[in-house]
Amino acid sequence: MKAAAKWIALAVGAGLIAWYIWRAGPAEIFANVSRLGWWAPVVLLPYFIVYLWDTFGWFLAFGQFPANRPSYRTLFRVRWAGEAINNIIPTGYVGGEALKVYLLHKRGVPAFASSASVVTSKSCQVLAQVLFIGMGALCALPNVSNESGARLALGGAAIVAFGAIGVMFALQRKGIFSTLQGLLGRFSRRIRRLDTWQPKLRELDDQIFAFYHRAPLRFFLTTCALLVGWLFDAIEVFLVCRILGLALTPAEAVAIESLVTVAKGLGFFIPGALGVQESGLLLLFRLFHLPEPIALAYAIIRRGRELVFVTIGTMLIYAEEGKLPTNHTNVTKET
Repeated sequence: MKAAAKWIALAVGAGLIAWYIWRAGPAEIFANVSRLGWWAPVVLLPYFIVYLWDTFGWFLAFGQFPANRPSYRTLFRVRWAGEAINNIIPTGYVGGEALKVYLLHKRGVPAFASSASVVTSKSCQVLAQVLFIGMGALCALPNVSNESGARLALGGAAIVAFGAIGVMFALQRKGIFSTLQGLLGRFSRRIRRLDTWQPKLRELDDQIFAFYHRAPLRFFLTTCALLVGWLFDAIEVFLVCRILGLALTPAEAVAIESLVTVAKGLGFFIPGALGVQESGLLLLFRLFHLPEPIALAYAIIRRGRELVFVTIGTMLIYAEEGKLPTNHTNVTKET
């Protein structure tokens, strides 16, 4: 049933994209796409830099386990592989993080160290994303008229985004997994596996808490590195639109990219948020009174970039699995 629902959602998303292209004019859209010409490889550069910065943030988060920290190069390959899964399978980004732990585990990194590093870096990434969304909402405000209802929505989004930061810190203080277990208990829901893993999960909560409170500088630098990664996402929007002949401002680029991430989050149950991402881009371009054909041209280019990175990531998964050793004595002892 779930598989059928995903296929239906995927078909609806593809249909939406086809309808958008037909309505805006296929000839004009593909004429815009063709303007890339020899600039096409350059479009891949900002997102590649995003991967570099995100890996650096993860590398810093792994600093709480210096004896077990893999090389930056290893983390870069593993992260790329994990992101490929996140972009293919609609698991709310859980599948890709699990793959990262799995690949590090197979390389001999203790399961607890790899899990803690993934959770802490992901928490810092979410914090950086919330900051980015708040920045984007503020950047969008000058582009919306005072009479528009969207102005109130954007102001509310900024307040909610910055307020969510406080909630995140409170959650980290209490413990992510302890809070989850408490919530399930209130609704008389129990997950046997959570009960079985309770000692390990509490230890993981304690380790995350220690990262924030015993190493505040490392926490700050990790979050900053991941925030830089989000800003390079905005550089992609700015660069592509400039190549296509649209004089987009840096503030507009930050606003568009940050709010598109919100749209993608809403479409987490659809593979690649197909149709949802395009709808978000189209809505934002309309909000800023920007041409729809450019919006759809950028949406197509963005999908092309995603396909390139997912293909490379999938190749890395096969490469990692093909060359990893089969002797995992140290890992077995740790788990």
